[in-house]
Amino acid sequence: MRGKDSVAYGQCPFTGTVSVRGRILAGTCHSAKMQRTIIFRRNYFHFVKKYQRYEKRHSNIPAHVSPCFRVKEGDHVIIGQCRPLSKTVRFNVLKVIPAGASAFAKKAFTGM
Repeated sequence: MRGKDSVAYGQCPFTGTVSVRGRILAGTCHSAKMQRTIIFRRNYFHFVKKYQRYEKRHSNIPAHVSPCFRVKEGDHVIIGQCRPLSKTVRFNVLKVIPAGASAFAKKAFTGM
């Protein structure tokens, strides 16, 4: 029997038996309070036909985190769809970009 932090983790897309297929999404980690699960937030625009304008919307998606990743709130993550891992979790974290080191991060004001 393998330990909890063993190299071959069953629900990991890299070392386990879970295959990633379907949608690949990029967004931010909204909450990392659960064990091995994060809440992934995806922001998008929705067109309102009546007013010919766009409105901001978001969706929260629970995603499983393999023990090989260290994810904190605010980090940019890439998740991939897989088989159902629990009642609500259908995505797995594929890549983590720390909050300060990404291309998404806002550049500091460099006034002249």
